[in-house]
Parts: sequence; structure tokens; C-alpha cells
Amino acid sequence: MKGIPEIASERCSARKHPYINCRFRNRKDKAGPVRRVWPSAGPPERALPARFFLPTILPGLLIAVFLILANPFGVRNARAQMVSGRFMTTFYSYQQYDTSNNAKLSLRGFEAMQLNFGSGNYQLHTYLLATNDFMTQLPNDPLLRAANLYFEARNIAKIFDLKLGRQPVFSRVGVSSFDGLSAGAKLFDDKISLFAFGGALPPMNERIELNTDLKDNMLYGGEAYYSPFDNFRIGGAYVNKNFKPPSYYAYRLSESFNTPGAQDSILISPDAIANRFVSGDLSYFTDNLSGYFRLDYDLNLYDIDRTIVSFRYSPFASFSANVGYYHRTSNLPYNSIFSVFDHSGTDELDLGASYLFTQDISAFGSYDRIFYTGANSNQFTVGTNIYLFTLSFSHNDGFAGNLNGVNAQVIYPFMNQRFVLIASASATDYKVLQQLTSANRLYNGALGVTYRPLKLLAITLQGQYYQDPVFKNDLRGYLQVNYYFFKNFSGN
Repeated sequence: MKGIPEIASERCSARKHPYINCRFRNRKDKAGPVRRVWPSAGPPERALPARFFLPTILPGLLIAVFLILANPFGVRNARAQMVSGRFMTTFYSYQQYDTSNNAKLSLRGFEAMQLNFGSGNYQLHTYLLATNDFMTQLPNDPLLRAANLYFEARNIAKIFDLKLGRQPVFSRVGVSSFDGLSAGAKLFDDKISLFAFGGALPPMNERIELNTDLKDNMLYGGEAYYSPFDNFRIGGAYVNKNFKPPSYYAYRLSESFNTPGAQDSILISPDAIANRFVSGDLSYFTDNLSGYFRLDYDLNLYDIDRTIVSFRYSPFASFSANVGYYHRTSNLPYNSIFSVFDHSGTDELDLGASYLFTQDISAFGSYDRIFYTGANSNQFTVGTNIYLFTLSFSHNDGFAGNLNGVNAQVIYPFMNQRFVLIASASATDYKVLQQLTSANRLYNGALGVTYRPLKLLAITLQGQYYQDPVFKNDLRGYLQVNYYFFKNFSGN
């Protein structure tokens, strides 16, 4: 790792990022992982990394806040409360291959539980996920995760919306979930909208626990939009995200020269990873014409991270055409080891069109040309939709490899839509490198049926087949049960 300061210095001088050079120069003794040597029996119990996460206090806190705010007048107001939700049980079987191409059967189970409980403008939202493998013992099984777990108050003073708890955020330069507070407001007849958010990142496995290491696991930012007239909007956004991967122990060759080949148990403690972006965009939308421009800028690397320019034109209802330009970089955190290398990114030109012959028959096509540094790649797709049947052909060539593929899919309901047949198949020839003489062939297909005995209950059973030079004959099974419910406690 002694070479890192020099590499960083060259990159900083070339791209005018002096702070990176200073960062490595001042941390030469910390450039690599922290090395702590323990006896061969392993690290002592007191030296194991402490759990920084509190037990499950977040659900109880949110429920208490909800009961206080949503039911301030006692039982009488509770008559207006409603509960809705969805339970989704899924079993997925597949063959798991190791590096020696040996396979073993796995049966993975998923349980998704979505529950919304509310009264008027106050809502409690939950979305819990449980996973387990019934054939193979995995380290984290069984695991209960919380994707959403937040309290929402809407239309406060007819202006503000607030959310408290674990919630997703879809800011244009930062998509994630966090444990914290977000607030949105619309002003001047919705001409101005504001949104701000901030809090701690959840544990990487999304357990229902609070992360107390706030310094290195934070997400905050905001965005604002202004619409001076109908169909036109201008906006900007800012996001700052820092997260620290968990520490772990690994065996490395010993630094002792007395015992050749000996290994030490080493504590690997990665640095926190940082992302800091600003973004701006312009948009105009009508039924016949729309345009969009967006630019994301990396404040740590002083570089443009993403650029989007796109237009859509529809002179009449049955025809639509679009053109777009996209510039993307690797979006690496500035203090990642990979950030010391130059990444030029890619540019892409996209063209597409669709035409509706009748209500049940349409055709579509798209062409993309991707520009790499010193090389190019082409991709195009053509296809048709005929009632419930879809057929398409794809072709790729150039720097990204060669590919020719045919895809077909049909979705057919019968018996008054109580049953829905789903079938798909594809065949693909591909070469990872264009200069290779022979191509690999891949086949996959799926056949299944969805049965809906009740309006709120759906059962899906599907078989999947996959074959390529690595997975010779891979047969998989999929079973899913969906149950929806809604209850109004007022009796309506």
C-alpha cells in the first residue's frame, strides 16, 4: 500500500484535486487496513467489534407517537381509523453453483409484510421483509429487515408534510433509505415545492435497529422546484451521504519472518465512504412535446457525474419518437481506493419510436450508440405487441461484445380472469469479446399460472429453465401467495 500516496499525487496534479494528495500524504501510516495480530485461536472475546446498534426501540417509538397524534380525542376519534396491508409469501428453489462447478439445491423463503394504519392525515407505514434458506444454512438466516417503518403527518396547516422513521428517499442524486425526519411543503399555489431530509443510514442488512454511529453513517439533503407557468419546471437538489462498511476479521500472511507461511487474524477496518452531489434540471411537458435536461455534479471530485438531455415528440396519438443524450461516470466515492484512477465514463445517444396500428397491435424500435474512450458499441431492439403477445429481437456489437437475441412473451387470462397464463422464452448468442471466433448460446424460459380464487388473494406458480455453457441445465421453481386486506373501523 506504500504506492498509494504517489498514485494519488499524480492523479491530483493531473486533474487538479490537491486535497486528495493531502489526504493520502497525511495518512501514510493509515493507508492500509488496521493490522492487529491475535493468537492462532482467534481474537479474544473483549476485542471483537462492539454492536453499535440499539435494540428494536424504533417501532415502539413510532407507534407511541402515532397513538398520541392520531387519536388525541380518545375512543370516539378511533372510529375513523383504517388499516390496510399486504402479505406476500414467496418460495424460490434453485441450484447454487460453487467455483468447482458443483451444484446444491437451495430453497429460499421470503415474507413481505406491508401494513398501513391511519386516521385522517396521520398514517403509520410499515414494510417488513423476512428471509430464510430452508436447505442451506447461511450466516444471517433467518433475517428480519425493515424497508419502511415511519409515521406520516400530511397537510399540516395545509402546507407541510412530515415523515419520521425509516423511510425511502428518491432525491435525484441520492436514492436510499434512512432513519430520520423528512419534510415537504408546497407554496404559492404549488408553484414552489420544497423537500428536505436527514438522518442516520440503517444497518447494511436493514435490521430493525438504530445505527448510533452517526458520524460515519449519515444521509441528508434537499431539493426545490419552481414552476413559473404550466408545464414548465426548474429544480435543484443537494445530497451528502457518508457510510462506513463494517469491520471484519480476515487471515493474512504473517509479518513474522520466523515462521514462513504463518497467518495472522487481522482486523480489517475500512474508511467511511463519502458522496456529495448537487443537481439541477429543467423540464417541459405537453401531450405532443416534452423535453428534459439534468446535470449532476460531484462536489468532492469536482467533476460532472451525469448529464441527461432528452426530447419526445408525438405529432398524433398513434406515433411517438424520442431522442436522448446521456453522459455517465463511474460515480465512485472520493475516498475509495478506486478513485485514484482516472475514469472517463461513457456517452450514449438514444433514438426510439413506437407506432400504434390498432388498439391491440403496435410496433416499437430503439437504437443506442455508446461511446467509450477509444471504442464504440451499438445496440438496437425492434419488436411488436399483438394483443397479449410480445415478440422482440435485440442486437449488440462493438466494444461491449456481440449479442443476438430473440424474446417472446404471452400473458393470457381465461375463466373470467380467474386464471392468468404467463409464458416466456428467449434464445441468445453472445460473445464477451468481439474478436472471439465462436459464440456462446443461452436459452431460458418460464411457464406459470396465477390463480385468483378471491378478489384479494392471488397465487402464482411458475417453473423456470436456464441453460448456458456454465449452468448446463438449471431448473427453478417459484411459488408466491399475495393477500391484500382493508378495514375501516368506522364500519363503512
